[in-house]
Amino acid sequence: MSTLPPRPSLITTLLAGTGLLCCIYLAALKLINLPCPLTGCGEIINSRYGAVLGVPLPLLAMPLWIVLALPATRAWQRNVQLASVLALACGGLVLMGIQFLVLRGFCPFCTLHALAAVAAAVAFPLRGRAHAWLPALVLALALPLIQAVKTAAEADLRPDAVPVRAPAAAAAGAASAPVRPALPSNIDQAAFRWLGEIDPKNSPILVVSFQCSHCLSLLEQTLLDPDFGTLKGPKVLVYSQPHESDDSVAVIAAILSVPGNPQQQFATVFRHIDELREPLLTHDSKELRKRLAALFPGYTAKLQAARLLFNVQVVALKFIPGKGSPFLLMPDGTSTYGVVPVNLLLH
Repeated sequence: MSTLPPRPSLITTLLAGTGLLCCIYLAALKLINLPCPLTGCGEIINSRYGAVLGVPLPLLAMPLWIVLALPATRAWQRNVQLASVLALACGGLVLMGIQFLVLRGFCPFCTLHALAAVAAAVAFPLRGRAHAWLPALVLALALPLIQAVKTAAEADLRPDAVPVRAPAAAAAGAASAPVRPALPSNIDQAAFRWLGEIDPKNSPILVVSFQCSHCLSLLEQTLLDPDFGTLKGPKVLVYSQPHESDDSVAVIAAILSVPGNPQQQFATVFRHIDELREPLLTHDSKELRKRLAALFPGYTAKLQAARLLFNVQVVALKFIPGKGSPFLLMPDGTSTYGVVPVNLLLH
């Protein structure tokens, strides 16, 4: 392998930079729930194929891309670089097969990463390694990009109304307080009380999706709180894409089919979430219904009631500013994507 070109190549640099940027962005999507401006990303990276032993695949790929930019003057160093780029290309092809054939979805950034890896595997032996300044440049570009996307997404969560300052605050030039969202008076009746009874004035609104890995983990972790069932909780609204609504309705029907109060019903179903997670995230409706029937045989009798409740929530969600899930809308108008279990139960 000592015949590999020793000099850096702009072509390899471009391909490695593209792959590294995709890795950083996909890792941010998964780790900090950064909203994706394109459809399909969340379903792919949050599936069970998106991590190994809990470590997101983009984090595992990043060192392999960085290796391509390290100076390599010896044969074994170039062998390591060649092995890295071949691993990226093979991994990209395998993951594309999983994306299209198993998950039956499409993540533009995952696909772009795979294409860059395959192209780099061809370019590297012919053209040489990437430039050494590449990792620093990519990091400098990625951080503002991630911050810009996050800021834009959080802006979508803010109410459109212009805040009105109090006279004293306006005279002093002080910043205005967040605007309380204008919500219909009956939204409390539309919301689920799965995490605790609702405090009409102080309970925040929590929007979740059963097709969101972050949401499932958040709800599952909230069950572990020792005070769960004794404290007030948020007003839970369930969001779903139209083509996924039947799956969401089926889960709601399962919750309705078990005895107890709303918190007990919810806890009973979500203690089995590990068995339901994969078909929910991969949109395997047939398998989901098979597992629900085995766990909660009476769920089919509650499908009509669940659909009615879900339709009410669809209407309620039209009054909620923002996009994406999970997010928390506080009574004072502030909101966040960074939802953690401690935010959900009112002590």
